[in-house]
Amino acid sequence: MKEEISKLLKIGFLVHFFVSAIFGLIFLVVVESYVIITSWPYLDPVTGRILGAVFIGLAVASLLAWRETKWAHVKIIVQMEIVWLAIGTVVHIWAGIMFPVPLIIIWLQTALLIFFLVAFSWFYYDQEMAD
Repeated sequence: MKEEISKLLKIGFLVHFFVSAIFGLIFLVVVESYVIITSWPYLDPVTGRILGAVFIGLAVASLLAWRETKWAHVKIIVQMEIVWLAIGTVVHIWAGIMFPVPLIIIWLQTALLIFFLVAFSWFYYDQEMAD
C-alpha cells in the first residue's frame, strides 16, 4: 500500500470537485431550468435541491481530500465515492430504460458516473495494491 496519494488521484479529486460543484449549484439554484432544458419529465424542486446539497457535500469532500497527502486520510472518501457512483450508475441505467422517452441527459450523466466510478476504483486499487 502506498502511503502518499498519487498525483493522478489528487487530479481526480480536483476534477470531481469541479464537476460535483457545477451539478450541485445547478440543482441547488436552478433546478427548474435544468428540468426544462433537459426535458426531464418530473419536477420536484425540494428533492432536486436536496440532490444539489448532496453534490455540494461531495464536492467539498473531494476538495478536502485533494488537500491531503496521506492515503489513510482519504481512503474512506474514495470508498464512499465508489459506492455512491456504483449505485448512481445502476439507478441511471434503470431510469434510462424505464423512461418512455429516451433522454440523452440520462445517458450523458451515466457516462460521467461510469467515468468517475472507473477512475476512483482504479485509484483505490492502485493505492491499496502498490508495494
